[in-house]
Amino acid sequence: MIRGAIALLLVAAMLAFGYGVYEAAGLFRAGHRVVHRPTEVSAPSLPGTMYVVQGGGIYRFQHGSFKEIKAQDGWMQPSAAPGGRIVVVRRQPNYSDLFLLDPSGATVAQLTHDAASRVEDNHWAFYPRYSADGQTLFYDFDPKDPYGSYQVDLSIFGAETSNNRTVKWTQANAYTGGDVSPVPLHGGMLLYTKYSIDDSFQVHAQLWIQRRAGSPGLGLTTPVTGCGQAAVSPDEQLVAMVCNKGSNQDAELDVAPFDAANLVLGTPTPLVTGRQVASPAFSPDGKTIAFLAPDSPGGNFQLWTVGIKGPSSIKEITTDLALDSTSAPVWLGT
Repeated sequence: MIRGAIALLLVAAMLAFGYGVYEAAGLFRAGHRVVHRPTEVSAPSLPGTMYVVQGGGIYRFQHGSFKEIKAQDGWMQPSAAPGGRIVVVRRQPNYSDLFLLDPSGATVAQLTHDAASRVEDNHWAFYPRYSADGQTLFYDFDPKDPYGSYQVDLSIFGAETSNNRTVKWTQANAYTGGDVSPVPLHGGMLLYTKYSIDDSFQVHAQLWIQRRAGSPGLGLTTPVTGCGQAAVSPDEQLVAMVCNKGSNQDAELDVAPFDAANLVLGTPTPLVTGRQVASPAFSPDGKTIAFLAPDSPGGNFQLWTVGIKGPSSIKEITTDLALDSTSAPVWLGT
C-alpha cells in the first residue's frame, strides 16, 4: 500500500510539473499579455465610426472609446447597410443567420432563417455585403448537395430587396470551402475570393471578378500569389488585399491600382509585410487602410492602420484586445 501511495504521489507530481511547464510556456508565448474587453481600454482616436468584433460581441469605436452594441453571443462579420444600419452574422453551433441592426445594436430584422428540423438541412450564411445602391444583399451560402450534405462549399448569392428574389452568382470549386468575401462594385460587378486546388492538392486563393451572375468570371491575381480578402477604396481606384505567396506563417497587405473598365489590376505595392495580416478596410476618404494583425508572434489580433502611400505610416491602434480576424473593421464616415 505504501508503494502504491508513493507511486500515485509521483504520478501526481509529474502531472503537476507537466501542467506547470505547459502553462508557463503559454505565458511566455503570449508575452504575459492580458486580454481586455474593448470597453475596458481606450485607443488613439480615428475619424468617423468603426465597428469591430471580439469574442462574438460587436463594438462601436468612436473618439478613442469602444461601446458594446451586441453582447458576446456569436455575432461576427458586420458590414454597412442602408440608412446607417449594419448587417451582421450570428453564428450558432451548426448554422448561421444574417440580421439587420440599427447603430445602437437593436435588431431591425432577421434576414435569413437557416435552422431546420434536421441538422443535415441547416445552412450557413457569412460575409454579408450590400451593393452601393442598397438594392442587393450579397452573402455566402452553402447550397446543399442532396447526396453529400456534409460538403460545405460556399457560393455567393445576391438577394434583391425590391422583389425578394435570390440569385446564385458564383459556382465554387468543389472541396475548397468555396467563394467568399463578396465586394459589389458600382458598375454591377462582383469582386470576391475564389479558391482552387492544384495537381499537388495545394489550395490557392485568387481575387476573382464577375460582370454578372453566373458568368465564368476572371482572375485578377494568379494562384501563386495567394491573394484574397479584398477591400476597395470608395472611388474604386484601389484594391487592398492580403497575399500569402504560398506561406503558412505570414502574409502581406498589398494595395494595387484597379482599372474597372478593362478588368485589370495593376502592380501591387506592399504596405505591411512579415505579419499575419488580415481583413483590410478603407477609411471613408480612401487614404488609410485599417487591418488586423498580432503585435507579436502568436499574439492576439489587434487593430492597425496604414496609409496608402507606404509602410512608414503603420500605426498600432490597440494593444490588449483579441479581435476577430475574420471580421473586417467597418469604417464609416459618421
